[in-house]
Amino acid sequence: MPNVLVLGASGYMGLAVSQALLRSGTYTVFGSARTPEKAVTLRLNEITPVDANIVNPASLSAAIAAHHIDIVIDCTSAYGDASKILEGVRAAGSSRLAAFSEGNMVGPKLGFIYASGSWVHGSTPDCRVSDLTPVGTDLAPAKAAAAVGWRPAHEQAVLASRNSLDVAVLRPSLTYGRASWAWAFLGPLLSANSSSVEPIKIPADAVARTTTVHLDDLAHAFVSAADRIDGRLGSWPVFDIFTQTLPVPDILEAAKKVLSITAPLQYAGTMGSAFLEALSLVCNGENSRARSVLGWEPKRVDLIGDMPAIVMAWKAAEEAKKPST
Repeated sequence: MPNVLVLGASGYMGLAVSQALLRSGTYTVFGSARTPEKAVTLRLNEITPVDANIVNPASLSAAIAAHHIDIVIDCTSAYGDASKILEGVRAAGSSRLAAFSEGNMVGPKLGFIYASGSWVHGSTPDCRVSDLTPVGTDLAPAKAAAAVGWRPAHEQAVLASRNSLDVAVLRPSLTYGRASWAWAFLGPLLSANSSSVEPIKIPADAVARTTTVHLDDLAHAFVSAADRIDGRLGSWPVFDIFTQTLPVPDILEAAKKVLSITAPLQYAGTMGSAFLEALSLVCNGENSRARSVLGWEPKRVDLIGDMPAIVMAWKAAEEAKKPST
């Protein structure tokens, strides 16, 4: 079975991706672990921990070689260190090809799948966009959200590495399910008294519309990309991953109903927060290539209908963060 190294394997997205790879029965999964505690989490999930400094290119490249890794999946939120991770993966890919050349052999490239994000499209209320729509250039219909303004350039760096790597870029949308960190605007609902009639201030814009995807479906998309990383993703291996586009007020009203809250919601805007601004984008996307090229078949496609279970899981995750007494 191919060996896959998931960077950020103990995180919200990385662990789900690792588990999906294992469930497929196709891959042996390794994961980066920054602490002994995270290494235990990986072992409990049948993921082999890799002791490497992934933002040190030499350390990461050596770990890839030592464990005979075939595909690397970057599920980290590395931000400023993303280029160092890519440098390490590229070095491993180049060394692999050099070894083939020295032996007068031809062999497969190292695969690399990068988790970007749909916020690179910015707000496009009057223009439908897809993963074929340029981002981060004068040709783009809108600027990327400020919180991810660096991502379009990094996507380009990944795509420019195809001389030494087989690459794919997946752009998850707002991800829900289990302990999702992305639902910051639900906080005021959780802290509200269900019997109160005072307006609840929501840190979002009333016109916000977001694309969404369940964590399990997102993980399946990464498995689909890994299955096809050996040249079957076409000349533009970039995919927007989402299942629905929903007005944020619809999501919040559904959550409010689940929590038995009757007070009205008052949209207070993003208050200068780059993260809240990203949550308040007006998204207008199209994702047919994820289905036609990746063969992606999402199953969890009704966030509003599933809201009771989603809110229950999110509420439990928030309560678990509180110190025990």
